[in-house]
Order: sequence, then structure tokens, then C-alpha cells
Amino acid sequence: MAASWLTIAAPYVPEIIRLAKPLFTRKPPQVDESQQQRLELIESQIAELQSAATTNADSISKLASDMQKTLEILQVGAERAEQQVRGAQALAWVAVTAAVLAFALAAYALAS
Repeated sequence: MAASWLTIAAPYVPEIIRLAKPLFTRKPPQVDESQQQRLELIESQIAELQSAATTNADSISKLASDMQKTLEILQVGAERAEQQVRGAQALAWVAVTAAVLAFALAAYALAS
């Protein structure tokens, strides 16, 4: 059960990890930059963080809905498997009963 869950979630893991890391602007502020340039850099970093957070929330929401669908499908499959096992058990009991009756009839026929 856990292996099938993992195979379904595995394609989304690298994307979630990639999006979870904040994408900061690569260039750090220089010492000689003016206050305005520093504020612009900070604003761009905040915008990048907000964008990454929004993308992360969307990805997590999609993953959660996919996981819910997967669990529902697994539940349906488990119910079908349980019905098949019940049918096989009933058939096995019928076969055992027929075998016991055949054995009793054969023993009666040999005894007569």
C-alpha cells in the first residue's frame, strides 16, 4: 500500500522541493548602493517570496487533491478485493462440502 502511494507522489516531490526554496535575487546588495536601491532589492525579494509561496500553496493543493483521489481509488480496490475473497471462500466451502459428501457416498458404496 505504501509503495503505491510513494510511486504516485514521487513525480511531484522534486517540483515541491524546488518551489519550496526561496528564489532570492542572486546579487547581494553592495555597500555603496543607495537606500533606494536596497529597498528595491528587498521589494523584489519579497515579491519573489510571495510568488514562491503562492506556487507552493497551489502545488500542495494539487498534491493533496491527487492524494485524496488516490486514497479513494485504493479504498474501492480494497472493497473489490474483499468481495472477491468472500466469493472465493464461499466457493471453497461449497467444494469442501461436495468433497465430503462424495467421500461419504463412496464409503457407503464400498461398505455395501
